[in-house]
Amino acid sequence: MKARQIPDSPGEPEESPGFLLWQLANAWQRQMRVVLAPLGLTYVQAMLLTALLRLEQREAITGMPITQGDLARFCQADATMTSQVLRTLEAKGLLERSRGADARARLPRLTLAGRSLAERALPLAETVDREFFDLPKQGRKPPPGDSGLMVDLRTLWTRQRGSGGLDA
Repeated sequence: MKARQIPDSPGEPEESPGFLLWQLANAWQRQMRVVLAPLGLTYVQAMLLTALLRLEQREAITGMPITQGDLARFCQADATMTSQVLRTLEAKGLLERSRGADARARLPRLTLAGRSLAERALPLAETVDREFFDLPKQGRKPPPGDSGLMVDLRTLWTRQRGSGGLDA
């Protein structure tokens, strides 16, 4: 019986924005995992902690308490997922959740440990973003019929392939 031939490459990813975006998202997530793992955080956990840090700073000015719903909307995240991740962060001692005036509303608050971890995670995540998405702005003209987004995706794709970021 003859062995089935499997191509070395899944085709021409440079022609598919969806494939490029998926590959780039995977590479970006791998880099985030590497920098956040020493802190014991996933990207979603770090995002919610740092968003809560920012919202608490805003709350200090406005005096309006933050609800889980506010946090989910601020992050444009699913409310159920937000609740599940906050439960995990609460179990780690990184935040506390109390009931609001509306008994259904949960009010998340960072603990000192959570605030400290959020302050450490934020610059790490920002560095990954800055380095990963640093695109040259001058001299870039899309080919006829091509969008600037595709040029940017191809540039990121080429950079990540060259650095081994897509192979891990």
